[in-house]
Amino acid sequence: MIRRVAMAMTLGLLVAVPVLAAEPQPPKPSKISYYYDAVEQNLVRPIARFFDPAHIVRAAGPGRRECDNVDPNDQVRLPSTWWQPRLGFRKVTTEQMRIGPGPGTGPLRDKKWKVTGLKTQGVSLGIRIKDSSGETFQLKFDPPKWPEMSSGADVVASHLFWAAGYNVPDNAIVNFTREDLVIGEKATYTDMVGKKKEITWEVIDGILKRVPRASDSTYRAVASRFVKGKPLGEWEFTGRRGDDPDDLIPHQNRREIRGLYTVAAWLNHTDGSARNTLDMWVTDGGRSFVRHYLLDFSGCLGSASIDRQTYANGLEHLVDYGTTAYHTVTLGLIPFEWEHTRDPHLTAVGFFESSVFHARNWKPFLGNPAWDDRTDRDMRWGARIVSGFTDEHIREAVKLGKYSNPGAEDYIVKTLIERRDKVVRELLGETASASSPR
Repeated sequence: MIRRVAMAMTLGLLVAVPVLAAEPQPPKPSKISYYYDAVEQNLVRPIARFFDPAHIVRAAGPGRRECDNVDPNDQVRLPSTWWQPRLGFRKVTTEQMRIGPGPGTGPLRDKKWKVTGLKTQGVSLGIRIKDSSGETFQLKFDPPKWPEMSSGADVVASHLFWAAGYNVPDNAIVNFTREDLVIGEKATYTDMVGKKKEITWEVIDGILKRVPRASDSTYRAVASRFVKGKPLGEWEFTGRRGDDPDDLIPHQNRREIRGLYTVAAWLNHTDGSARNTLDMWVTDGGRSFVRHYLLDFSGCLGSASIDRQTYANGLEHLVDYGTTAYHTVTLGLIPFEWEHTRDPHLTAVGFFESSVFHARNWKPFLGNPAWDDRTDRDMRWGARIVSGFTDEHIREAVKLGKYSNPGAEDYIVKTLIERRDKVVRELLGETASASSPR
């Protein structure tokens, strides 16, 4: 009898002890090679797609597959860790857009900025700093021949993409001198061959000699605030992240990723590749999960990061089999469409135009598998977002580029308005409003 009572008490204690749920673990960080991605999207995938019988039959018959994550109203099923409704779906003031992901003020100026690292990967160099509050920023510079071009495009486009609903870093234009910097203790960087080296003034001066310097001896840069959380590497425009339990829908079948095409076309975001994305492990609202970011908008508007856009950007891929075949058959007797464009000849703008831009047929520099699968419904969804940008939103966003030439600012505003109106007219119809949220 006593043994039975003891067993019952033991079982009661075991039942009473709560079972604690295991903390969700972040996926393992990964890295996508830019060169591999470029070869895959420009050479391998287009050829494989051309010889794919399922793709051929679908293109000739029922058409492309529609997205999997839409609700009965054909809108993105929420919540989404890529996007949330802003302009086009609800009111966003120009002041909210100016703050963006916030606070939009750049690093604090009360003390010197501590250099903690260098950006040696990618097509442009940068300096990593910490301000007095401990916030980390990446300082990114303009190419020598095109002062203000890539930095202005990066900041302007980041605020417009934020207002469109996407996750982006907090970017701001800053001006500083060499005397505003101090090298952090034991600060190192990894060189181009993967070797870790100490950061010295000689290294920093080597970077500063390669960037434009204003008449007042200051350097202009984009200060891009590091986003909160644990970085997990880039996300791809196709497939799923297998170690993310919330990533259940192939990326090429998500409306907010396919519909991003229309916003990217409007802003001439020609470098919309996997290398300009980032997954972050974040904790928000008491829950930990992967949040998906868009990064680096120095390839937007008239800028191509280290140079200006070419006349063919937006009309042709880097490797464009269709264009090559067409001009081979016609022997080049028919002029290229870009030959009819007008060059603004503004250093801070680069090359950005609206005369030959077409919302349905715009092409990024590198092929994009999700955008290649876009349907009319996907493009109209993106056009609804673009239609929500008023002239005032556009003007306020362009002011954030802090262009010294008022003519450059006016030209970018005018071109964005003209491209917006084309998006709305071509994808939503003549009666759609281009100056008020729908």
